[in-house]
Amino acid sequence: MSTYAVDSKRQSMKSTGIVEEVKEWEERDGKRRPSEVQARDEDTGMPLWSVEVAYRQSAWGREQTVTGRVVVGMPVKPVLGEYVAVTFVDLRVTVRVNQAGGLVETWEADRLTDDKPASAAPSGPAASSTKAA
Repeated sequence: MSTYAVDSKRQSMKSTGIVEEVKEWEERDGKRRPSEVQARDEDTGMPLWSVEVAYRQSAWGREQTVTGRVVVGMPVKPVLGEYVAVTFVDLRVTVRVNQAGGLVETWEADRLTDDKPASAAPSGPAASSTKAA
C-alpha cells in the first residue's frame, strides 16, 4: 500500500453535492459493520465527513471520469453545490491492489480549503422544514 500527497489545485475535483457522516466500525455477531456513532479524526478530534467528488483519471492509457470519496475532518457538515470545483488542504491518496488485481484509491484530506463554495449545514427544526419545501 502506498500513500501519496496530491496538489489539490492541480487535481481538479468537482463536488457531487453528496456529503455523509463517516461511521465508526464495530464487531457485531462476528461481523464488522458500521455503527451509529460518527467517526472522529484521531489527531484533531473533528467529526469525519465523506465528500463525494468526480475527477478525471488516466489508467492503462484510458482517460475516464470517476467518482470517489474524500474523507475530511470538519466541525460541521459541509454543504457543497452540485458539480462545483472543490479543493482540499493536505489532500492525499492511498493506493492498494484488491483481490481481483485492480487498483483501489482511498482519498483523505485535513479539511476543505477556506476558498471553498461551502457552508455549514443547517440543523434543528428550521432545517427540517426547509428541506421539505
